[in-house]
Amino acid sequence: MLVTLDLTTRQAARVLAQAVRLRATVELEPRPETHNALLWGHLVGRQENVLLVDLHDTGHQISLAGLTGAMCDVRTILSGQLCLFSTHILDAADQGIPQRVVVAVPDTIQVANRRRFARKQPHESIPVRLLVPGGHPPLVATLVNIGASGLACRAVGHTLDDLLFIGDELQVEFVLPWAADIYTLPAIVCSKSRDGDEGLMTIGFEFISRDDEQTLTRLRAAIGLETARLTEMDGEL
Repeated sequence: MLVTLDLTTRQAARVLAQAVRLRATVELEPRPETHNALLWGHLVGRQENVLLVDLHDTGHQISLAGLTGAMCDVRTILSGQLCLFSTHILDAADQGIPQRVVVAVPDTIQVANRRRFARKQPHESIPVRLLVPGGHPPLVATLVNIGASGLACRAVGHTLDDLLFIGDELQVEFVLPWAADIYTLPAIVCSKSRDGDEGLMTIGFEFISRDDEQTLTRLRAAIGLETARLTEMDGEL
């Protein structure tokens, strides 16, 4: 489960200054998740209370201008630590080379160990089979994100809510397109949240290290390859 540490105001200011100086690689995930956008870029500057991010991905599935005003979660790596903060997008435009997104300076920044908590959000729909004990037919959900310690998926809310409770154990089964491998792992339910008015629920699972350590090791290696971009610009706090 994700455990983070809130930085003091002074520490957060130092982190932002260092990230700008190093042109740190950042990952921006706009909310709500229905935006279906995961943006990558470099933190290139700070002007008073705003941060400037130049994007290096193209062919976004949505108009960047449509993200203006959206909340977003931001992740970057500094000194071997995963730094996270939430902010909102002040300006975003599709014109310009490179494309640029302007976000507000966050009120707080958190840190966590990057090797455990780097996450991958798939760009395609990936089904996850939830193998529930007791002879219940498998449930099929859609992968939201996955990391070395667990995954989150989404399905019809009343189905999950009535059947799965925090602390329940089951098996999750899925295929990662970039790894072309089937993974079946024991997991424990660690979070449940409703998704607006669409009748959907996002449920989080933490992998259990038990009998098949080799499968978990293979999965972590495959995820590590996909999240390596986030660690390319790794500086000192």
